[in-house]
Amino acid sequence: MRVVDPFASAESAEEAFYDAMRRGDLDAMMALWADEDDVVCVHPSGIRAVGLTAIRASFEEIFAGGGVRVQPAEARVHAGGLLAVHSLLERIVADTPGGPRLLECAATNAYVKTVRGWRLVLHHASPPLEQPGEPPPPSASKLLH
Repeated sequence: MRVVDPFASAESAEEAFYDAMRRGDLDAMMALWADEDDVVCVHPSGIRAVGLTAIRASFEEIFAGGGVRVQPAEARVHAGGLLAVHSLLERIVADTPGGPRLLECAATNAYVKTVRGWRLVLHHASPPLEQPGEPPPPSASKLLH
């Protein structure tokens, strides 16, 4: 019996990444990452996690409050045989003292093709982008990822 890898494409790995983030599923999140020492995750708060142990710890902290209400949008994909880079916007609903607020972050996700299918080697998300006519977003907080 042939086992089908759920990450047969970079796009399916990206769908799984945002699904795991929305559900706050740490095991599903960590299954997406390449098994390499130099994987990197930069969260909108500025935290730079290098290596699987640090990335796991950062998502444990984020998911302690539940999943992240995030929706990827406007993806631009640059793909080759072994590497795919996705540049996109993340639309995040954050709970703030004034009520729910929609924030946008620019993000880059890089995937490599491995013997186990496509895996994430880099996730980098900017601090929330300012919208014209709106006050600046709240300072970096654990509400984002």
